[in-house]
Amino acid sequence: MLKIVTDSSSEISEEEAKRLGIEIVPLTVTLKEGARLEGRQIQKEEFYERLKGGEFPKTSQPSAAQFFDAFLRTDGQETLCILLSSALSGTVNAAELAKRDGNFSNVTVYDSRCVSAMLRFLVRKAVEMRDRRVGEVVKELDALRPRLRLFAFLDTLEYLRRGGRIKRGTAFFGEFLKIKPIITIDLEGQVKAVGKARGQGRAMEAVKELFEKEEPDERYPLCFLQTDSGEPAKKLMQTLQREGELLSICCAVGTHIGPNAAGVCYVAKNS
Repeated sequence: MLKIVTDSSSEISEEEAKRLGIEIVPLTVTLKEGARLEGRQIQKEEFYERLKGGEFPKTSQPSAAQFFDAFLRTDGQETLCILLSSALSGTVNAAELAKRDGNFSNVTVYDSRCVSAMLRFLVRKAVEMRDRRVGEVVKELDALRPRLRLFAFLDTLEYLRRGGRIKRGTAFFGEFLKIKPIITIDLEGQVKAVGKARGQGRAMEAVKELFEKEEPDERYPLCFLQTDSGEPAKKLMQTLQREGELLSICCAVGTHIGPNAAGVCYVAKNS
């Protein structure tokens, strides 16, 4: 049976990973007192409290040593390692380095070109198919990836500014005008702006328009995403008149998008 490894940006908790029989390699969150592993030494709730409290944590990819240890635990069994987009993180490179240094010929490292609930969809698809060969699973993931959609709105531009993603002046005028950016993850695995709106209500309507252009495949669940507060995500559910899983966004993404952000992730009927 195929072993499956992923990282903590997949929004799969340690408890859920145990139920699914997969392994999570955690990303690192660096706070004032030092580095802590997401999901093990720090939970999302504490992370967002500290973010709102004025602290600006840093996040980093898992080390090659972490992947080396995870690959050792596969005991030579065929393994698929499904990781967050290489366009957003060096996580894939770290896994590839561990594979090469350890000569783990049983391991296939898969660049998902996505993050968060998108990655979750791919991992869960692989779990469903774990009795098949890795090549067959990869083929199915390649077919599913173009159908994944994620649309989210940010409450503030301040955290993008802090992370050096936009200029101070852009953030200032965005805050002054109450601009809420609408973002997605494109097919190359990069963050892409797909709109903007003044005020949270209009931002939700903008997400609704994007959602309605590409009808979801009802065979898959809807995932609603939140950072520190579930209220925007619940309001988005009401706006879309849909229900689904409510997931907290990982620390690596939350660092850059900040509090009160929300979104929806789903599988579209067509790619």
